[in-house]
Amino acid sequence: MRRREPSTIGTLVFVMWGLIVWGLQFTAIYLGHTWFCALGAAPGATTALAAILTAAATVAMLPVAWAPSRPAALVGLDGPDDDPRHLLLIARVVALLSIVAALWTGATAIAVGACELAR
Repeated sequence: MRRREPSTIGTLVFVMWGLIVWGLQFTAIYLGHTWFCALGAAPGATTALAAILTAAATVAMLPVAWAPSRPAALVGLDGPDDDPRHLLLIARVVALLSIVAALWTGATAIAVGACELAR
């Protein structure tokens, strides 16, 4: 039985998973802030949005940061001829740094009101 080759796109998504999730979280938080401000929503709504999105982004990045060999197997980086240690290390570091960035983004979005002047 022939094993399938690792997917190039899948490998890139695996390595950049943390950046992708953080980028989506960052965009959603600040678009949400703008949208809630335009609607005149209560400040608590933006705080809740930032907290929920930050928690969801952190949870989504944890598998790559904690045990990257399992997500790597999903893209085919687990064959006997593969030596994905460098990809696992890069993906883990990117995910850990992205978790820090997501927590920073969430904390600043929670600390600063959605409709503050000079924002």
